[in-house]
Amino acid sequence: TWPSVEEVSEYRRQVRDRIDALITSGKFELTLPLQFKDSACNDNNAFWWIVTMGCEHERIHLETASVHVRELPKKYVKEEMSAFWKKCPKQSNTAPENELVGVDGGSVVLGRPKDSPIYGWDCDYSEGDVVKVNPFKASKFLVSNAEYYHFMKEGGYKERKYWDEEGWSWVQFRKPEHPYFWVRDEASEWGYKLRLQTEEIDIPWNWPAEVNHLEATAFLKFKSEKLNKLVRLPTESEWLLLRDRFVREDQNEWKKAPGNVNLEHFASSCPVDMFAQGPLYDIVGNVWQHTANPMYPYSGYRVQPYYDDFSLPTFDGRHMSMKGGAWISTGNEASRDARFAFRRHFYQFIGIRYIEPMSDDEVDREPFKAVNVGLDPEVEATTHFAFAKSVCGVPNVNTQMAEIALSAFRTHASADVASSAQRALDLYCGAGRITFELTSTFNEVVGSDFTSRKLMPAFAMKERGDTSYVARTLPVDGAPTERTMVEAKSYPWAATYERATFFQADPSNMHAHMTNFDLIVAFNVLENTHSPHLVPAHLLSRLNVGGILVVGSSFVWGEVCNVDVAHSPLYAPDADHLQVLRDLLVADGAAEEVSTDVSSVVAAFPDSLSTGTLRTIKVAAFKKLK
Repeated sequence: TWPSVEEVSEYRRQVRDRIDALITSGKFELTLPLQFKDSACNDNNAFWWIVTMGCEHERIHLETASVHVRELPKKYVKEEMSAFWKKCPKQSNTAPENELVGVDGGSVVLGRPKDSPIYGWDCDYSEGDVVKVNPFKASKFLVSNAEYYHFMKEGGYKERKYWDEEGWSWVQFRKPEHPYFWVRDEASEWGYKLRLQTEEIDIPWNWPAEVNHLEATAFLKFKSEKLNKLVRLPTESEWLLLRDRFVREDQNEWKKAPGNVNLEHFASSCPVDMFAQGPLYDIVGNVWQHTANPMYPYSGYRVQPYYDDFSLPTFDGRHMSMKGGAWISTGNEASRDARFAFRRHFYQFIGIRYIEPMSDDEVDREPFKAVNVGLDPEVEATTHFAFAKSVCGVPNVNTQMAEIALSAFRTHASADVASSAQRALDLYCGAGRITFELTSTFNEVVGSDFTSRKLMPAFAMKERGDTSYVARTLPVDGAPTERTMVEAKSYPWAATYERATFFQADPSNMHAHMTNFDLIVAFNVLENTHSPHLVPAHLLSRLNVGGILVVGSSFVWGEVCNVDVAHSPLYAPDADHLQVLRDLLVADGAAEEVSTDVSSVVAAFPDSLSTGTLRTIKVAAFKKLK
């Protein structure tokens, strides 16, 4: 059952008290400026970077929560809170006529320098690449509700010709007739109201239209048809040119926000002609602005290890970059180099500015697909470890562990469990090789890892039937690389791989839904978890009676392990690890040990894509009795 609100609040208070005590303890010296390039070089910098990261992430939660409040049915929202969500009072039945304004070309510097004193997420930073931007024309205003209404009125949501393949699939699935936050209301003058956080108001036609990327793209095909010329979303570089030229100062330099941003003006959108920034309006603020390019890594991109899956999962060609910030965007979100991205069907406080390029240059999204390949050597090595036929001359241990586990299951699981083979769990699954191997036998297989970053190749295989990684032929020093493609059709589980599902979880404290398994495979788990002695019993509690738990471990404790011998004899220098494991599982009659085909296997754990460490993996299997 879920904990009560009071229990959650008490837990939050305890965490806050602990963090406050660490901040004020003097244990961690703060040296300014705190910079990305030094954020993980010592414990002092690491601590203060994580504290700052937490503050900035809370700003993201503030904005995300405000979207969710707006999505809630009104019966769950207190209308008296409208005093807190102070909307802009300027609303009109008319909107300014949009027009295209000429913008000279120029150059822009991409990204935030790594020695910037301003906090950034890892995707914000670059090597200072300079990009040339050709001349273009930009819409004077963001697209207003009134301008977008023309698309609706002429049947835009029903015309296939305006939608790309992904967009039309979304239309057929969701069957939209208007933007998400519009509400049909026959009693109102125009037949619609606009849902805000706590109330519904008559449509303010002079406020920006808030639409997802699919709708924005369809609208601009419609607009191009009406104008008889190409208009499209701006690229990140084109938006940066507008910002550098007409806004100039960054968030930390403002005396007053130049637009409806940073919660300095309103707690809602406002008219599109209210905040002039040069010859245009709302380059910064009011609502975020869609861009034409998917999210991609700047040159010199490096994963920030304390939030290693903040950006990498978005470098997949499916997450579209957005710029400019909304009325509720604060801190980093309101800065020049902030980079956020969502899938194209996703809703946020986000709208449309369009540009007319001076040449017929549609933006090609193809080069942005799988741009995360090669960025993260640890994930590349994990993927190689999962799918290579052999590593450092040793046969792939993942296939061996899958075969051992399946043999133990077929031989020892109780008859009813073995005959149904409903659910299996693969822990510390990485790129998911064991998970996929188990799908040939089980109807559902859950793969789990500590970080979603390492699950990215598994997600790709699940969604597309293929994944890829960069195989370095020499040690990583600028040496030649080649991209290796792995396809499900090449494996025995080609017809069943879609049975796999992946979750991020801690094996000593798994999600409540991760239960009722007939087989659990815990390979390389104990040596990579904080409290190994707590894991076996926890896993047994998630296993069905008659099911099988297979453990494979080198018992070489990793850096994350808290291996105080006072906690468990498992950590004693001369411990008989398998006997301790038996004592943890068998002593009270909850389980019995069963035989396996082999008692040990040799595994090559990759240190890189060309080197690895050989370890002997001891294998044991247990059948749950009660």
